[in-house]
Amino acid sequence: MKKFLKEHKKLFMFSAIVLVFALILTTAGIAVPKMTQTPDVDDIITCSKPEGKIIAKGIDVSRYQGSIDFNKVKQDGYSFVIIRVGTSSGGKDANFETNYQNAVNAGLDVGCYFYTYGLTAEELKNEAKLVLSYIEGKSFNYPVFLDFEYSELLNYNRVDENTRMINAFCKYIKRSGYYPGVYTSNSIYKNFIDNITLGNKWDFWVASYIDDTHFSTKFSKSFSMWQYTSNGGVNGIDARVDLNVAYVNYPEIVKQFQDEYKKLT
Repeated sequence: MKKFLKEHKKLFMFSAIVLVFALILTTAGIAVPKMTQTPDVDDIITCSKPEGKIIAKGIDVSRYQGSIDFNKVKQDGYSFVIIRVGTSSGGKDANFETNYQNAVNAGLDVGCYFYTYGLTAEELKNEAKLVLSYIEGKSFNYPVFLDFEYSELLNYNRVDENTRMINAFCKYIKRSGYYPGVYTSNSIYKNFIDNITLGNKWDFWVASYIDDTHFSTKFSKSFSMWQYTSNGGVNGIDARVDLNVAYVNYPEIVKQFQDEYKKLT
């Protein structure tokens, strides 16, 4: 015991001095400073609160919609478009650059999505890097979505890995200054991921064709966006197209995220 006290005498003396100093400050009515952790990008909230009502109507497109007149799309009452940036098996979408520029020129709010065929968290991290190389220099006022619906992922034994995959992609996108999100089906959300954990971290855009009208409020308090049909008809597009509604004000949310991101980087 004597040896222990001798070896730690300086430490005890320093601790005593700190305690006395704190006592003096407290007695004098001076607040003792607290040690706080410096906030970083991971602390920025990227899980919005659905407003329970439709905020905006939009579409999502890829090369399969061919040449699109986005001015006519806007005139038809749609304010946003989510553009496929590519897939992990096929690379960048052949129409991504054209669709992006024409949508921006038409004054539409723009986001993008990437379809994954990945099976591990490490693959998804690398795919996030790939997405960033495709969208470099571009700005979005809707999220950069991970399209999570590959059939190989639909296995009850994959719930933990699926959850890690989504986290890996979204964290990488977020740390790079873009607002992330996840597109998936209502079935996958319920059965093949840890939706309690992920639902408190990231925004979800859910696909469910239970209803032929966007007036339904089934998902209006649970998800940020709902894709309610894949068989829509829109002026300016010759092919059938996915139709969506947003339950949050993404241009405002994304701007707030970007402002906070800039302060921390």
